Amino acid sequence: MDGPEYALSDKATEWGAEVLEKKRPELLDLGIAVGFVVSFKKKTKGKTKKVLGECKKTQDLYRLFCPYDFLVVIYDQNCVGLTDDQMHTLIWHELLHIGIDEKGKPYVKPHDVEEFNEIINECGLRWNE
Repeated sequence: MDGPEYALSDKATEWGAEVLEKKRPELLDLGIAVGFVVSFKKKTKGKTKKVLGECKKTQDLYRLFCPYDFLVVIYDQNCVGLTDDQMHTLIWHELLHIGIDEKGKPYVKPHDVEEFNEIINECGLRWNE
């Protein structure tokens, strides 16, 4: 692949700020910083399931160079055709991976099922189709 694999995205950052404020304001209140980037890879899980995005906790060493506690990665090529509403739901889904333990430490939280109950209740199980 020629060129960068990841890039900052003004659009993803704009969507992320909107979703954080509307759906996860407690993260802002706790001072948890989330960065939004796009990847130009076509990431899959297994042989056929496209990965639309993922949430990664920034390792302590990398925090020296990166001001974010978490990075939300959007796999640009896998999101072709998604509407703005679907992109907002994708970002919300990724932000739901940010959990806070009983000691107040953030961690990456797994799915409730293959999706988060909050998204199933509001958008349906197949929101990205």
